[in-house]
Amino acid sequence: MPETDFATRAWRGIDELAQLIGAYCWVENRIFEISGVWATASNDGPRARLEPSLRVWCAGLSRRHGLVALRWAERLPVRAGIDRTALVAAPDGPLARGFDALAALPDARGGVEAMVGTVLPRFREVYGAHRRTASPVCEASVLEVLIGADREIAVEIGGGEALLQGSGGGVLEDAGLGGEIEQAFAQTGVFPAVPAS
Repeated sequence: MPETDFATRAWRGIDELAQLIGAYCWVENRIFEISGVWATASNDGPRARLEPSLRVWCAGLSRRHGLVALRWAERLPVRAGIDRTALVAAPDGPLARGFDALAALPDARGGVEAMVGTVLPRFREVYGAHRRTASPVCEASVLEVLIGADREIAVEIGGGEALLQGSGGGVLEDAGLGGEIEQAFAQTGVFPAVPAS
């Protein structure tokens, strides 16, 4: 069975669901960390190019995704012989490298553009694919997080786009990082399959 089959079918075993939730938690933590750095970087550092409004947006993004990561962590299984913290790990594939490249960008504005133009939309698609196949009986608590996160991400994308356009720049002027991250999402087998945009 191909790796992505379990993520797109309507029934998932507890181990498969735990792997998926652990991966979601890891991604949410990375968004929390990276956007938090952008929001709090000193004014004399390489990330000082962010306008105050974008710093505030990054601070809000960081806070919200940190809270979603906590919500996912609360939904990890509690069973004998399962180390819950070990489940929160980068999924197999290139996604960890994509997030590392995003964090290492010398220009935080380019990172915000990649976040708004690629990371958040792709992750929203992943959540949407899971939501469409989730069982309301077996995954009710998971659906609760997926639905709430979808609403929040939609608002974050809209707000980020408006701020970027209002401050004189467009979205996705990140020298190809958006494409790299999009490929990384597509090649990460644990996530529900979503069509390439």
